[in-house]
Amino acid sequence: MKRLISLIILVFFVLSLKAQQGDVVLCEGFFNPWLEEGWDAKGDNWVVWYISNTSFAGGKAREIQMYPDPNFIGTTRLVTPVVELGKYDFINFQFNHCFEATNGELNAQIGIGISQDGETWESIWEDTLLGSIVQSQYLLTFDMEEWPTKAPQFCLYFTGEGSYVNSWYIDNVIIFASKKNKYGKIDDTDENGFVAARSHILNLKGPSAGSVTQFSTMRKSKNKFAKVVEGRKGRRRRK
Repeated sequence: MKRLISLIILVFFVLSLKAQQGDVVLCEGFFNPWLEEGWDAKGDNWVVWYISNTSFAGGKAREIQMYPDPNFIGTTRLVTPVVELGKYDFINFQFNHCFEATNGELNAQIGIGISQDGETWESIWEDTLLGSIVQSQYLLTFDMEEWPTKAPQFCLYFTGEGSYVNSWYIDNVIIFASKKNKYGKIDDTDENGFVAARSHILNLKGPSAGSVTQFSTMRKSKNKFAKVVEGRKGRRRRK
């Protein structure tokens, strides 16, 4: 009986989520100890991406972990499979993550990129980091009108120096896609289609757990709507 009740609650939750966000066109929880078909890690050398049996990003174990060598300087990407978006007008890109910085003057970027061929990338959202990010869930909304393709690949990328980074944990990457309403408009967007009014950060851990921060102003970020997340500096040093 308890199992039946739990199943009914789960079904209502999924239907509610679907109604709010649109159709699920990509969903990856990294439950297996390997990257699923279509997923890849690309970019400059000296960075290891692997499935970790941890849950620092706020989902269930397992999750994917980026671990850079201290000598790393450059960009590395976690690349999704091709996502078919032919009948849709906008997407909601959701993911859980936790970023652990070491003590030092971190000045790095994380972001989302889009590609038509899996090799040439354009950033559609970017945020500058000055320190660690506590366990959070990001929901970012994009109007697809300006995109040159409706069958893109996406990536979550890091640009910076490995000497100031311990790890970046990522989990529950979900893309919801939907069509515009009868008025044919969502909200004002920037040149890459990012919709600030619909994008937010949900803190999952700590004193502010459950609080939502809406993306609004720019500081040291390419995207004029992206709010910089100034987390606490990491307490753990690289061994």
